[in-house]
Amino acid sequence: MRRLTLVFGVAVAILALGGASLGSAQSGARYGKCKPTGKYGSVKLKSTVTSGTLTVGFVALSPRTYKGNTPAKVTDGFNYCLAANMAHRAGIPKIKLVKVDFAQLIVGRLSGFDVAMDDFYIKPEREEKIDFSIPYGNSWTGLVARTADPPTRAGLKGLKFAVTLGSVQQRWLDDKLKPTERYSTFDDPATMFAALRARQVDAVLIDLPVALPAAAESNGAFKTYAQVKVGGQVGVAMMQGTPNRKAVNTMVRQMKQNGTLLKMEKRYYFAAYGGVDPHKLPFWG
Repeated sequence: MRRLTLVFGVAVAILALGGASLGSAQSGARYGKCKPTGKYGSVKLKSTVTSGTLTVGFVALSPRTYKGNTPAKVTDGFNYCLAANMAHRAGIPKIKLVKVDFAQLIVGRLSGFDVAMDDFYIKPEREEKIDFSIPYGNSWTGLVARTADPPTRAGLKGLKFAVTLGSVQQRWLDDKLKPTERYSTFDDPATMFAALRARQVDAVLIDLPVALPAAAESNGAFKTYAQVKVGGQVGVAMMQGTPNRKAVNTMVRQMKQNGTLLKMEKRYYFAAYGGVDPHKLPFWG
């Protein structure tokens, strides 16, 4: 699920590259509404699940990450266009999205995809089970609650939380906060926020790039009250032992250096935060 402050390298590198690398080659391939940068077919992948197709794992569809009503109809979004940039550089004309189970993915029990992207944090214990690219961004955790029942920092331990099963937020509750109320776990953000609306939980802990838009789109029912310094760097997940890791790292590095990731972040995220500056949210943990 992640990406408030992307790691882009020094400005000198961007200036040195100029605008030349931002121009998408005339490959003939089309990836929805995405406009890939770099040279088509310049960074080859050694193997893919299906020839001529980049198979991309995702956890949940979202207007900012994978925009579409079904996987086959996704044509836009940060993660989708990140995948499009990878497919473009690899000379692969098609993208296929496959839904993956987050809890199974991070322990290495899934296959059938080339890369998976949905703000997956790079953690040492996860790296024992799956391979990650170099980081393409980072993110902290947002605390979302009902505006009718505003939480306080002093009352944090007494809240009943909703978290994603197997997430870093769940671990923080277990290891650090240790709330007095038993938290609830969910498989996707939609059910978490439905539980918050139904008063089944008091607050949701989830990545800020998910928390802020959800609050902004709630018609005033929800608010992101604070952030928690739980999260980290996010990367592209791959099956352990993949021969494509070096090539994927090269692609991510190129997109950092030529400003592609920064432009995508501004396009897909900044307008969705409802006027909230995430850097000014107080830290409650």
